[in-house]
Amino acid sequence: MADVQKQYGAFVEKIKLSEEEDTLRDKRRTVTNALRAGLKRDFEARGLTPPEFKAFNQGSYSLKTGIKPAGNSNDYDIDVGIVFAERSEDHKDDPVKLKRWVRDALDGHTDSVKIKTPCVTVTYKAGYHVDLAVYAHPEMRIDVELPLSWGKEHATTQEWQINYPSELARQIKGAFPDKTERRQFRRVLRALKRWRDLKYKSATSHAAPVGVGLTIAGLTLFRPQVDLFNGTEDDRTATEIFVRNLLSGFRDGCWSTKDQAVGRRLKIEVPFAPRKDVFERINNTNMKKLEDFLKALRDDLQEANAAETNKKACQLMRKQFGDDFPEGDDEPAPSTEGSKSRSKVIVDSHTSG
Repeated sequence: MADVQKQYGAFVEKIKLSEEEDTLRDKRRTVTNALRAGLKRDFEARGLTPPEFKAFNQGSYSLKTGIKPAGNSNDYDIDVGIVFAERSEDHKDDPVKLKRWVRDALDGHTDSVKIKTPCVTVTYKAGYHVDLAVYAHPEMRIDVELPLSWGKEHATTQEWQINYPSELARQIKGAFPDKTERRQFRRVLRALKRWRDLKYKSATSHAAPVGVGLTIAGLTLFRPQVDLFNGTEDDRTATEIFVRNLLSGFRDGCWSTKDQAVGRRLKIEVPFAPRKDVFERINNTNMKKLEDFLKALRDDLQEANAAETNKKACQLMRKQFGDDFPEGDDEPAPSTEGSKSRSKVIVDSHTSG
């Protein structure tokens, strides 16, 4: 059996986006400073006091699961929460009003500032974009359930959707209290995100599983493969188990809100507000593709484990995770006799949702 732990670790180190990344910090600072200046300009022009807001990190950056864009792309995944010192009840007849504040304040900052359903997206010429999720709380708290401005500017459905942006990080710590296991969880998520980006590089954004969906699925389906006594870790096996558990969750006859029809689907519900299926935006056709992609990944992970040499195992890993995964060495894999014990692959009999 081939051991690719060294190469797996080097791969994740190469693709990971550090929480201390200067690029992200500078881009967040740029957009929030522009927002503050734009609000001051717009409100003072009408003789009004500019609204106060607090910015905070969201998404993969705050969860320490971010990855660099594949290839030479500058399309960084930058998610920022903006919580205004406002009461959502005061804007119940116009839930998108605060989003318009943001859009108008950033007018002229870049060529493209668009109100989308979950956020305001600011796109820069360099290729990267920042998604600003707009919340309301009179005390600008971020550690509680928050009303999120949900809907496009002229959409039929506009609402204040209750979200809990800080809860996922807390639940990850609860699910994996040991730091070593939590670090493995993040490494596997980073690897799967790169796998997803490569498989869906020419697809629309709604075709691929979102990173937060994989993260939430991992709360119940990820099984750490860490031997705390001997100090060994097996990320390849942890990835295979996670993929097998994802596959075990696919069910026939599930309703798709996207297609308004039943199909074979994987459903994972957010265990806190807004308690939605994290994969609901994927239609039935793309759900079939996801299952096929996962099956191919499972098979190559399994073959990599049985490979005769480290290099052959890494070739299979590179097939799924791309050229950033190291090529490996020619040394033969150790025989099963006398080699380190490996975790048995366990697949859950059911999944959440």
